[in-house]
Amino acid sequence: MRVRVCSLVLLLLLQACTATRLVPLPDSAATVHRERRAISKRLPDLTVTVETGAWDHPPRLLTGSVLPFLVEVENRSRDGVRLQLAEVSLVDDRGAPRRPLWPEEAEALLSGMSDPWAIIPSLGIEVTGLEPTLFSLELGLNVNRARDLRDIRRLAFPPESIAAGSQAKGFVYFRQPPPDARGLMLHLALDDSGARHQLSFAYAVER
Repeated sequence: MRVRVCSLVLLLLLQACTATRLVPLPDSAATVHRERRAISKRLPDLTVTVETGAWDHPPRLLTGSVLPFLVEVENRSRDGVRLQLAEVSLVDDRGAPRRPLWPEEAEALLSGMSDPWAIIPSLGIEVTGLEPTLFSLELGLNVNRARDLRDIRRLAFPPESIAAGSQAKGFVYFRQPPPDARGLMLHLALDDSGARHQLSFAYAVER
């Protein structure tokens, strides 16, 4: 019985932190990888892949407040290519656009950097016999917050130009969409030797 109660408590905590699930929509101009929830678009000298649900790093609670997209750009051209991060946007099915969050904005949104000594709850599980026991619900100080958040900045998509024959990968962050959103369209802008490429990636929202 104690094992079942413990499992139920942990399950409820996990469900409370469940992120928005995005499902790639069919696109005749793209390759959809449903198992990865990814969409790839191939141009003559570029391949751009966007994957959702790919955040598997500290802090685990990031996706409760932030919607991360993993963007990968493969540059097969002879010139540098740049993803124009300031022109990336996310539009919901009502036509409301959202700009991306800079990594430091995502950090602040998640943690409230102004309060580094915030008290956080933690669960303790003890094994004293044949079955584990949920023995405490504690309050602790989050004194390592900066360390816990460092992957947000480290894994963000790089702002530098992508050299010829190379690739770049990183996350682009947005605020979570409104609860009534049913669809999202991610718009990317890339510059390639003076040419502008506008690419769109469509998703259905599952709650």
